[in-house]
Amino acid sequence: MKRVGITILAFAAVLAAAVPSGAQAEPYSAPGAPLSSEWVRCGGPLGGLGYDVRMHPGNQDTMFVTDSFGGVFRSADGGLTWAPSNDGITTYGGTSGDAIKVFCLTIDPLDPSIVWCGLQDYLGLYKSTNGGRSWTEKVSGIAETEGLSFRGITIDPYDSDTVYAAGEISSYTWSGQMLPGREFDRAMGVVYKTDDGGENWAEVWRDSSLARYVWIDPRDTDVLYISTGIFDREAANTHVTSDFSGGLGVLKSVDGGQSWEQKNNGLANLFVGSLFMHPDDPDVLLAGCDNVSWPDSSGVFLTIDGADSWTRVLEYGVQSVEFAVGESQIAYAGNPESVYRSSDGGNTWIEMTPAGLSWGPPGIVAGFPIDFQVDPDDPDRLFTNNYGGGNFLSEDGGHTWSVASSGYTGAHVRDVAVAPYDPARVYAAARSGLFLSDDWGGEWSGLTYLPAWGIEWNVVTIDPHDPLHLLATNYWMLTICESHDGGDTWRDAGSYLPEDRAWRCFTFAPSDSQLIYGGSGAGSYNAGDMPGEGIHMSPDGGLTWIPTNDATSHAANVSDLAVAAEDPLVVYAATSNLGILKTRNGGATWTVRNDSLPTGPSILSVAIDPADTTHILAGLDDAGLYESFDGAMTWDAVAVGLPSEADVTSIVYSPVDSDLIYIGDLRSGVYRSTDGGASWTVFNSGLRTRAVNDLEFSADGDYLYAGTEGEGVYRLDGAGTGVSDDDSTWPDSAVHLHQSRANPFEGTAVIAFTLQTPANASVKVFNASGRLVRALLDEPRGAGEHSVIWDGRDDAGRSVASGVYFYRLEAGSSTETRRMVLVR
Repeated sequence: MKRVGITILAFAAVLAAAVPSGAQAEPYSAPGAPLSSEWVRCGGPLGGLGYDVRMHPGNQDTMFVTDSFGGVFRSADGGLTWAPSNDGITTYGGTSGDAIKVFCLTIDPLDPSIVWCGLQDYLGLYKSTNGGRSWTEKVSGIAETEGLSFRGITIDPYDSDTVYAAGEISSYTWSGQMLPGREFDRAMGVVYKTDDGGENWAEVWRDSSLARYVWIDPRDTDVLYISTGIFDREAANTHVTSDFSGGLGVLKSVDGGQSWEQKNNGLANLFVGSLFMHPDDPDVLLAGCDNVSWPDSSGVFLTIDGADSWTRVLEYGVQSVEFAVGESQIAYAGNPESVYRSSDGGNTWIEMTPAGLSWGPPGIVAGFPIDFQVDPDDPDRLFTNNYGGGNFLSEDGGHTWSVASSGYTGAHVRDVAVAPYDPARVYAAARSGLFLSDDWGGEWSGLTYLPAWGIEWNVVTIDPHDPLHLLATNYWMLTICESHDGGDTWRDAGSYLPEDRAWRCFTFAPSDSQLIYGGSGAGSYNAGDMPGEGIHMSPDGGLTWIPTNDATSHAANVSDLAVAAEDPLVVYAATSNLGILKTRNGGATWTVRNDSLPTGPSILSVAIDPADTTHILAGLDDAGLYESFDGAMTWDAVAVGLPSEADVTSIVYSPVDSDLIYIGDLRSGVYRSTDGGASWTVFNSGLRTRAVNDLEFSADGDYLYAGTEGEGVYRLDGAGTGVSDDDSTWPDSAVHLHQSRANPFEGTAVIAFTLQTPANASVKVFNASGRLVRALLDEPRGAGEHSVIWDGRDDAGRSVASGVYFYRLEAGSSTETRRMVLVR
């Protein structure tokens, strides 16, 4: 039997257990003016927990997709672009309380201005009467207040006021405790009905497996069907010890829901995650059956007699089935490996996608195709929204696919990296894959190519002196992937870890990019204090890796690493099980440096002040920010402006101003300090989800990117000093420093400046870490134009590496700084 690959199965388990986050936001915009105070929502990369995709029955340009992190997204151009549409949805979740957790959505076939949506995990049914532009809560009569997920909404084909809402009730809600089966929660199900347009709801069914879809026979609206179960939940009647899968299969009522009968004759797997009624003959239904924990006899099943009997017509478990409404002999079915098509009403099937690991577009892992939408005017044109993969479009009957997610994201971005010479080029490591944007986050392409395959990507790091040299890994890989062409191709860099371990961070030594440190941990995002494999080191730019541990560090679960700017052998390690570790000799010996930290600290992030290597900042899990002024010998809590319970996931210094620091908190967003960390102010304007996993500066200090837990990447323009390359205006001061010629440069750069009055002029060159590289001039100069030349060498006459450098003019009481790029 053909089954989904192990990484995808593991993804399903993680999705079921994760605490998601997402938020409402504005469409993407290009970079703004320097010194902007507003975060820009980039609208990517793709991913999240997609669920439904729906098309307006009379206008195919109007579409909706839903995501359990980002909410409802609406398209007015047939799925080319999307924008959030969550006005009025007031129930939120996630770690920061911003997630708009929309699962299901349905458009009223009688009046498409009426749209319904239902939430995951929280009590929430919402109705729109203006085409999904705003929403009103409609929950009167629903018994559950938490642990309720609405999985499907069905509207009576002749009465807009009659609506059925099918849902899942978590085991915690129905039993008072979590009751897992083999892998997933043992859920019950419920169906509510309203006959007054949602003003009041009443229960019409409740039993021991979740309800996914309700179908109404248009010939007799008292005839109803419920499909129960889904691939990543088990049933309340599952019994693991007796090896009983449980489930309820398909249920039918002929009296308007007063009584129900199981209709499972021939239905060999009772987890029916998808059910679709034939548009011309309501006695014909397709059922897609699959369960990760109980996969036996999964497949596509067909009935032609109103569910009195079922025939298995496809032997592969699928997550979605659908007839083409405009040409009912055409049907589709899909799982993460393949998309199938039938041209004879579901009796026989052809695998449309090439055999492989995933049917998604190049460089992208598609995820679970949880819902199809076939264009009623073109049966070869179909969309699918994906559990963990975004929204995709095929225009050739499912054979090839393209991304249809521009502006739509619920992505969990765990790491961000910005190219050293190009602030528009940003990489993202996300649960749904590896991605690259070349236009400031506007559009994203996938980089998930073998051997860099799978999901749950947690690290992407760029060589600071080579923008094409990348290191990346995910939670399910035991090795490191390396690219020397910007992610177009990858190689296995070796350094295999034991099972249940994963790489969690990489750091290039600022003074020696051939020296790289890597931190390992448990093979799970929420690894807690589980042991890892400590710290490893590559002395040759990533070609080979060796452990660099002693008895103290060998089991460290490493969250972050910081290397001293001028001494590559001085390293700090943030760990979740040992606190702060420090080495002075490249890892030969490590010491624990937790004095004055909270007992048993779990450290999420660590950073070294580039202007003072004895000043260390450490971000804690649920305990805020701490700082040390003696090389981590002692610590003090940083309290001014910061919440004491913050989860400080990221600490970044401006590369041009060591007094300017940003931190990211998984609970409350971004904070900024302009005085070297002494005090902090919240900096969340425009940041619609405050669950921040990572922050990353561009090398010029002008742009800051944020990777969020549920709404992709955000960008802050002018985040640093606002230094500009524009010579169009002169400051009203006694000096003017011109942009170097050429820029970028290979051999020499001409640095010109103008003095309004005579003054002692000093011109110095600094690297991106703020270290002095070359003193070019320090002598009196007269008023007028002057210039000096830098040949790319330091004060000792040695050629310096490629990278971003800053040159500073001091004349009298005036100072100006600009940047230039050296390319070898």
